[in-house]
Parts: sequence; structure tokens; C-alpha cells
Amino acid sequence: MGSNDGGRKTEQEGSQTSRPDIACVHGASLVGMEASHDTTSGKDDRDSHDLNNNPTAPPYNDTSNEEEILPNHVGGPNTCLPFFIESFLGWGLCLSCLSVSGYHYAKSILLSSHWYLKFRQRIHGWVSSKAGCWLLGFGGERRKLTTIGVNTHELTVERPWIPLTTYTRAELERNSPWASYLSLVRILENEYPETLVPLLALDSDGARLDGVSRITTPSSSVHDDLSLKHEIQAHALKADAALVSVLRHDDVCRRLASLAMRPHDVTIETTVTTTTAIVSTISPVNSHSSAEVHTTTYPTTTVSKSSQATRTTTTLLKQYPHNNLLRRISNLWNQILALPSMEEAKTFYRIPTTNSPTAEKNYLNDVVYRAYKISLIMPSYYEKGSHMQAKLSKALEMASSPEEVEVIIVDAGGCTDLEMILISETGCDGQKSKNWGRICIVSFSSGGGRGPCLNHGAKSATGRILTFCHSDTTLPLRWDERIVSTLEHDSRHNSKLRRSGTPRANSCSFLFGIDTSPEGLSMPFASSSIHYFPPGIRAVETTANIRSYLYSLPYGDSTLSMHACVFHFLGGYPDQCLMEDYELVSLLRLRAALFAETPSSGKERLAMIRGPPALCSPRRWQKFGVLYVTLMNSRLVNLYAGSMKVRPDDLFRHYYGKEPPKREFNCSPWEIELDNRLNGAHST
Repeated sequence: MGSNDGGRKTEQEGSQTSRPDIACVHGASLVGMEASHDTTSGKDDRDSHDLNNNPTAPPYNDTSNEEEILPNHVGGPNTCLPFFIESFLGWGLCLSCLSVSGYHYAKSILLSSHWYLKFRQRIHGWVSSKAGCWLLGFGGERRKLTTIGVNTHELTVERPWIPLTTYTRAELERNSPWASYLSLVRILENEYPETLVPLLALDSDGARLDGVSRITTPSSSVHDDLSLKHEIQAHALKADAALVSVLRHDDVCRRLASLAMRPHDVTIETTVTTTTAIVSTISPVNSHSSAEVHTTTYPTTTVSKSSQATRTTTTLLKQYPHNNLLRRISNLWNQILALPSMEEAKTFYRIPTTNSPTAEKNYLNDVVYRAYKISLIMPSYYEKGSHMQAKLSKALEMASSPEEVEVIIVDAGGCTDLEMILISETGCDGQKSKNWGRICIVSFSSGGGRGPCLNHGAKSATGRILTFCHSDTTLPLRWDERIVSTLEHDSRHNSKLRRSGTPRANSCSFLFGIDTSPEGLSMPFASSSIHYFPPGIRAVETTANIRSYLYSLPYGDSTLSMHACVFHFLGGYPDQCLMEDYELVSLLRLRAALFAETPSSGKERLAMIRGPPALCSPRRWQKFGVLYVTLMNSRLVNLYAGSMKVRPDDLFRHYYGKEPPKREFNCSPWEIELDNRLNGAHST
């Protein structure tokens, strides 16, 4: 959901234009892999033959008709509306889209919170009480619970559902909860047998701890043997600790557990059979005598069947409440959910798992891999080396300690002259006193859009903090120091944070801004209005920051940062071409709102870094206007997060009229690893 508008370029200056940058609400572009134009050159470096020849390039609809949405040239330098009217309409539309974001926040967060579930249960208990029975005429469920000795005031409130990792909707379709559970059991049996409780172990009631069956034994042999019970309990605790460790450190097992335990919809078909007995009596028609009338009786039976399908939401644990592994995972869920500690985050080091970089340069003693503080990951798609060099030079100038920063340029195709970034000794005003710790260029050719591209860059990083910056975003002053200070709370540990009541920042992002400087407002794609200021552009900035503060929903063009161990623990970006940062940020804010404080982990928050914002290019609002871009963004979010639940690939087809970026594999990388592990276990 970056702010890049580079994916939408003109075939010829002043002639037909392609579809605008489709972005999420208030300025977050959503195209799978975009690039920014060089703001200084004013030239378009991507030709139509490049799009046709590159299978990984996202296709664009060159014949899209913007007049269907906003006719009469509303928006852009040739708009027919006066400035103040278009500005007023832009403010109104942005504020209305802010209410749409509030609706999705209430639906996904508030209606899943603990207090709402508790309130709903209390209302249900009141309706089922005697007063509810007297008023509404029912209450049998409560009377039934009371007769068997259950205190309805002490019923367990349903726990809000928080997934362990991100996942795509295609992964949900390919991996049902039961299939995920079976795959998890196979891996645990073959690779981690210490996590499973032996079948012959008995609990204090003589029941097998696996919950499969119950064994009755003399009290003298089991029930009175305290040493045996202590041994069994110790073994169960050891198995639980091993299970928590596996689900926290094994990415595939963690994803399978999250998919297996998730709520899912099932269809219950109910067949009602109705039997009706009909007795027919027939008397003689022409009988006029007073004699006894003889009648004939014909009994008949009518059987009718009616079926009714009811769709409800359930979980595997509700369907199989005696399954011991499901019960253990459910009881240990909060321990599995807890983020890696601050101490782990500060000492985390990961050797890159991708292929060797295409080109790289180290400025610190020629060390190949070093534990840098920050890895700055910038995806590039059809970018010029001069443009990337200018952006990196500006970021280098704004950094406090650039020698502690590793820069990773992910070349997704179509880029030219990126090697000049390594040749040039970038510095402030020609000075060479400041340099990056390391710069490398990695090639990404698997396709699939921005989500897989960003994950590829994260796998190539060695820094303890990952900062994802779009290529058309300008970082503010002292950006590296402010990121480290926000995420690490000025070197305070988890215990100090819990004692002070300060929630831990699971991620952070800058405020959203739009570059309205003369250089930023230059329009190389148009021959007129060299410094055109789009009416209502301040409404986009204001409402985006209000949305970030109120609903904890910043997007990719605000430069999202988090500890590397947290990023990999949460599964990274979902493997999809659109809405990848929307999904990741939604999981982060879900944890911040619903995750209860545990002894090992406190509350979380998605932190907004106060101070100067990260500046995004205003080009798409200049080209198409605030009204059009905001309307398209809001519509895209409603299609994705609303009741229709449109998949990212379908969104791509809907908006561009072509297939999404071609993928090397039809499934996610973790699914390929799962298949290899299962097949390897089967072969052995």
C-alpha cells in the first residue's frame, strides 16, 4: 500500500493516461509492485514493450475510463471546478472516508473485544433468566444449566481471537482447519515427539492425558500414588514447555497452529420429517332409508421432509472438545502469542537466507555480514539509478548514524543503472564523511507483487530493526535515531515497561505527509501547471494522521518499522499482490487492542513517531485529483475489508482488467516448505 505512483505512467506526453494509483484510504497506494518516477528528469523510463515482455510486471489498463467515476474533468490541472469548491468537496470526502475506517475498526476490533463479549454474554444471561422468561417467554437453557449445578454467572467468557501470524485468503482456502491440524500432528510426531504426552500417562482421575479414553484402576494403584501423579504432572509441564517452544520458533508449525485454531464457518443441514395421518370416511350417497348406514374408512399417511441449511461459526476445539492437543494449544495460546522479549530483539541476528546479492558494497572493514541496527529495505520496480541515488543521498543526509544502517535495494525488474548507487560515494553536499554501513542490491524474480518482494528483502537483511521505505518517500531528520528510540523505549527492558505501565511498541511509523515543496510539486508528466497544488491535499494528510492515531492504521507510505524478530515471528507480509501492509498492520493493531497482559509480556501498541513526517510524492493527486483518488481508495478498502471479502488477485483483475503479477509458484513459500517436510517424513 505504498504511496508510489510510478506504476501509472503515460504512453505519450499529454495523450492517453493509464489508471491512477489505486491506494488505500487517504494516500496509501495498493498496487502490487510500483516504482516512482525520477522527479528531476521528467522522463518516463518504462515503455509499453517492457510491460508486455516482462511476465512479472503488473499489467496496467491503458484504456481505463476515469470519466465513469468523475465526469467533466473533476480533478487534476485541467479541472473545471473552482479551487475552493474542489477543496471543500475534498475535505468532505476525506472525512467521510475516515468514518468508513472507523466502521471497519469497530467491526474488527470493538466487536471482538473482551468487554463486548462479556457484555453480550450478560445480556444473553439476563434474557435466559426468570425475568427474561417472564418477559419473553423462554429461559429453558438457564433452567437446564441450573438443574445440573452450573452457576450461570460464572460461565467462561469467550476469548477474543488473535491469530499467531498473517495469512492470505488463498491460504485459508487451501488449508482447512482440520487439514492444518493433521499436518501439525504429523510434524510433531516426526520431528518433535517430546511435545506430545504419552498415551499411557494418567491424570488424577485415572483418565488418559490425551483425552482419548478413560481407564478405571484401583485407588490403591493410581489414585493414592502421589509420586506417580507428581511424575505425570512434571512430564505434562515439560511437554507443554516443549510445545510452546516449538510453536514459537518453528514458522511452519506456528502457521499450522494458527490455521487449525482459527474460527471458521460451517454449514449445518437439518432435515425435519413430518408425518401426518389422515382418516377419510365415505358414506353411501343415495341412501334414503332410516336403516343403519354403513361407512367405509380409508386411513392415509403423508410424510413430508424439509431440509434447512444453517451457517454458523465454530472452531475445532468446539467440535472436538476432548482432543487433548487442541486443549493444550488453547490453554497455552497467550504464551505462544507473546512477542519475543526486548532482550531477544536487541540481540537478534539472522544470517540472510536468500541468494548472494547482485552487487554490494561494505564501508566498515569489508565485513560481509554484521549486526546492524537498522536494515532499510527499499523495493524498486522500473526505477532509474539516478532516482534511487537521489533518494538515498537525502536519507543519508537525514540520518544520525548511517554507519549503523544497512541499505537493501530489492530489484523486482525493469530497473536501470542501479549499480551507480554503489560506485558513487554519496554524502552531504559532496562530503564523504558519512556513509552507509552496507549497501546491497538483491534480485527478486519470483513475482507475486509487493508483499513477496518485501519478504524477500527482509530475508536478505541482517539488521535487528527492519524499516520498509517506498522509493518515493522522503525520510525526515534523524529518522534512524527516532526509530530505534521508539521501538526500544530508550533501552528499557520488559520488566521496567510493565512496572511503569507503558505498552511496548510492537511497531512504529512516521506521520504521513505530502511533499508540497516546489521540487515536490513539479509535474514532469504535464506541460502546464509546473507547480500545481491539488485542492484538498491537506485533507488527505490530516485525515490520514487522524486515522493513524484513532484507529492505529498507518500504511506503507508512512515507513513501517519493527524489530526483525517480531517481523519474522508474525509471519512477515502476507504473500499477496495487494493490501499486504493493510493485513500486517491490522494484525499489529489487533494485538495492541485485544492481547491481554501476561507474566512474560505486557500490553502492546502501534506507536506513531511524533515530529516531522515522512513525505510522500503528490504526483497521483496532481494527476487525477483528490476526489477521484480518495473515492477509489475508499472503494478498494470496502471491497477488501467489507462483507464481500474480495481477494487481492480478484481486486487486481477488477481494477486493471488483466491477470495479477505472474508467480513462480502457486502457493506460499511456507507451504512449499511444509510439503517438503511432510514428503520427507513420509519417504523416511
